[in-house]
Amino acid sequence: MARIGGVDPGAHGALALLVDGVLTDTTHTPVFYVRRGKTDKAEVNGAALAALFREWRLDIAVIERVGGIPGQSASASFNFGRAAGVVEGVLHALGVRVDFVSPPTWRRGLHINPGKDGSRESACRFWPARQSDFARVKDTDRAEAALIALWRNQQADCMN
Repeated sequence: MARIGGVDPGAHGALALLVDGVLTDTTHTPVFYVRRGKTDKAEVNGAALAALFREWRLDIAVIERVGGIPGQSASASFNFGRAAGVVEGVLHALGVRVDFVSPPTWRRGLHINPGKDGSRESACRFWPARQSDFARVKDTDRAEAALIALWRNQQADCMN
């Protein structure tokens, strides 16, 4: 039984679980809020993330390979990278194999239309019974996490 986790990284990212090719769970990345200056900033909750990954009993996790976003401030890029690093670190600490995939690779491999709406539309097409997981614009991250896991599942099928 293959248990594949898909990760759309970031403090406002998402996670998805495929078990033998069946999408069984999607969720936003667990966070807590820390006061920074006059605002509260979301940070990945490593303890909650570890508990979720233990429950999911992953064989492999696939994280979208991310980099700095043009026009983004240095501190925003650093915070995004930190959030992605927490997810990777938790997975490694739990002994889960971690692979990375670039957005163009998984999108091209699944024939996803460009843009965030393309991800949600494709997720609804692949999993019509789970359309409520991808109904809102803010559910784009869930759709992308699920699609990343699906891409990896299809890669595994090609190797067998």
